[in-house]
Amino acid sequence: MKKTKNSTRYNAAEWDESKSVTVTPEKRVASELSTSIRLPRAMIQKLRKIAAKKGEIGYQTLIKIWIAERLEKEAA
Repeated sequence: MKKTKNSTRYNAAEWDESKSVTVTPEKRVASELSTSIRLPRAMIQKLRKIAAKKGEIGYQTLIKIWIAERLEKEAA
């Protein structure tokens, strides 16, 4: 690919088919519901640091894991 000063241009002749992969998108689960909460900025920063230490997962994934664990504990 030729790079110009402010952009990268696609050149079909440089495409390497052997490096292509097939990606199958995950199906959305109908039972999932989106929600949002407001958290203090400092809390988000701490969550991001902890998530990174746990193997490069996102902080939102970490929150979901923690909520699931606590729900299991409280439901027992």
